[in-house]
Amino acid sequence: MSKKNKIEITEIFMAKPGNDWSRCFHGTIRRDVDENGDPIVYGKIKLNDGYIYAMVSDQWELGDKLDELVLMVLDYGLHSDAGATQIISGTACFLN
Repeated sequence: MSKKNKIEITEIFMAKPGNDWSRCFHGTIRRDVDENGDPIVYGKIKLNDGYIYAMVSDQWELGDKLDELVLMVLDYGLHSDAGATQIISGTACFLN
């Protein structure tokens, strides 16, 4: 954010596993463009002790992908394996 801008707008959204509205998680959206000028939407959700990240071309696809990831983490044990981690930009990232 430049020094001229005093306000930063953050979009908040929600993801859920399948059609289970009783398990909803909120996250943030960041928008950008790639080197060809095409839109990119980044999503980040805190889920349990970690984060789920996704990057797609529009917010509707982002919602679908994050819903699927939440379902895989909660119901199918994605990331339940101790597995391997690597430090990327100061953050421990699980490799799967």
